[in-house]
Amino acid sequence: MTSMLKNRKLHSMGVEEASIQTPCPNKDSSYTMDTAKELRTMSRGKILKNLVVVSVFYCLFYTGFWSLSNLQSTMNAISGMGPYSQAVIYGFSMLSCLFLPELVINRFGCKKVLAVSTFLCLPYIASNMYLRWDTLMASSALYGLASGPFSSAMKVYISEIARRFQETVTEKEEFVMACFFGFYTFFMESTQVWGNVVSFLVLRPGENIPEVANFSISAKCGIDFDPNSNITNSNLDPPTDEERFLLIGIFVGMGVAALLLFGLFLDPLDNDVKRDGCEAVASRFVASLKHYKTFHQILLIPITIYMGIESVLYANEFTQVRYYYLPDEKL
Repeated sequence: MTSMLKNRKLHSMGVEEASIQTPCPNKDSSYTMDTAKELRTMSRGKILKNLVVVSVFYCLFYTGFWSLSNLQSTMNAISGMGPYSQAVIYGFSMLSCLFLPELVINRFGCKKVLAVSTFLCLPYIASNMYLRWDTLMASSALYGLASGPFSSAMKVYISEIARRFQETVTEKEEFVMACFFGFYTFFMESTQVWGNVVSFLVLRPGENIPEVANFSISAKCGIDFDPNSNITNSNLDPPTDEERFLLIGIFVGMGVAALLLFGLFLDPLDNDVKRDGCEAVASRFVASLKHYKTFHQILLIPITIYMGIESVLYANEFTQVRYYYLPDEKL
């Protein structure tokens, strides 16, 4: 009888101890009303503020990256330096997406991962100012390694604040999630617009047309474009050092501004770090990879491949103008 009372007492102590552990919204057994109340301490206004911050943050930083990606086969076309740097970025990005996101997000949380990843990506933008094989390829590899955790942390953060917002309204979670990601995607897609605007304003030709201009070359533009005939094109002038420095300086400045905005105004999630054996928020995102076992998810793979090929066409082939780069002696 005494042993039974002792065991019951120990059991009640264990239950009491478990009730005060760090709450985790990913385990249904421990997701109590107190946990939900704690997560709702982030008000609607604060949630919407964080959504605006991450969206503008992405727009500011990636305006420079996507604009430079469109110019790699043009400004950095010598010896294929620009296209090779893009290949290095996406090669390392695939590796980092497979192994790094869950590890670093569980360890440091979304906000720290986003901040550090952005800081590690800045050298790639700056390396376009002075073209060197070693610096460009090293910064490209660093960018690729950081892009995997960056993308995952961004999606995890938006998913979590959308879920918290849904708890304060009567709409379905799918609807709220679509609205949040739609708002974010608007800023994400606008980076191409702002990047091209900045590139045009900085790199546009002067008002004075060269005295010796071959206007017949324009007949080989568009669908009739021949890269091999572009070698002797006298109409193309490389950007001056001042133009290159100004363009890269603007993009680096936008990246620094994005970091400041992010660090000063974005709130951490506080439940995205793994503690006391509690499954982290990132695990829910990683679990979505299991959907690739389903037939409907497999049907989306061809669309993804098509979008990748389309992006390469626009970023390299469509924007290609050879010998629009710094001469060899300036490298």
